[in-house]
Amino acid sequence: MRRWVLPIGWGVLTIVTLSLGARLGPVWVLDEPAAVVNGQPVTKGEVLDRLLADFGDETLKQLITLKLLEQEAAAAGITLNEDEVSDQVRQLESQRELLRKQLARPVLSDLTLRDEARKLLLLRKLVAEKMPVSDQELKEFYSRHFIRYNQPETVTIREIVVFSRTEAQNIYLRLQRTRPGDLAAEFDRLAKERSVVPGSEGTFTYTELPEQMVQALKKARVNEILPPILVKILNQDTFRIVWLRNRVPAKTNPFEKIKDTVRQDYALERIALLGPELIAKLWKKADIKYQSPFSGVSTN
Repeated sequence: MRRWVLPIGWGVLTIVTLSLGARLGPVWVLDEPAAVVNGQPVTKGEVLDRLLADFGDETLKQLITLKLLEQEAAAAGITLNEDEVSDQVRQLESQRELLRKQLARPVLSDLTLRDEARKLLLLRKLVAEKMPVSDQELKEFYSRHFIRYNQPETVTIREIVVFSRTEAQNIYLRLQRTRPGDLAAEFDRLAKERSVVPGSEGTFTYTELPEQMVQALKKARVNEILPPILVKILNQDTFRIVWLRNRVPAKTNPFEKIKDTVRQDYALERIALLGPELIAKLWKKADIKYQSPFSGVSTN
């Protein structure tokens, strides 16, 4: 009778890792059926054979990489505690689908997710240990990604765009005579009937808007409708009646205030750049003896 040790609750792909010496759990009898189809069994051994053939090589490679990182970290006096691993797992959980695609897996088990969390933490600590980061590097990273950490002022606007100055002036005067309670409906009607860009509306930073509009918008009050603004596009004059619906002031985060966040982001960038190189070096100097070639493996 063929037997295989299977810890409860590890999930299907986890079976592949067991040949590498997992902790003992309930015995999985490979001659037992995993399913019975019209009276004929599909054995657990057949399931295992297919899983090892399909996923064994890649899973072994991932486990070896994790083992190499753990050994390198131990040699450097680097340790992980369960709290930081659990925190990293929670962060990766929100990116589970992306990670599954990166690993080219049909599914991503909780065990593999935890291994990836450990791998990321070990890489972060090893890279930091081998290549310390100066404050100057962090400040340069902050400057390169200024918009990531600081929100520029934005304006929400609606527009009616026409080609004629006279038409634009007539629309503007009509809106000026409209009662405040009817203004939204009247603006909608005129935009649909007259604007060459129907329903033009959105939230923008000033860098996203034509220069001719920026100064006027900076001076405007919220809910003010501006007189027609001439904007030239591809040598075509357009006249825009702009309604400033909202303004959100800029929000600036000084470097010292978010230094820890900048450090974490820079660490991730360094891992993406330096991590593969470190892993390749560990593989190159490692003494690895393969005991189980999984391609076409037999469990007999």
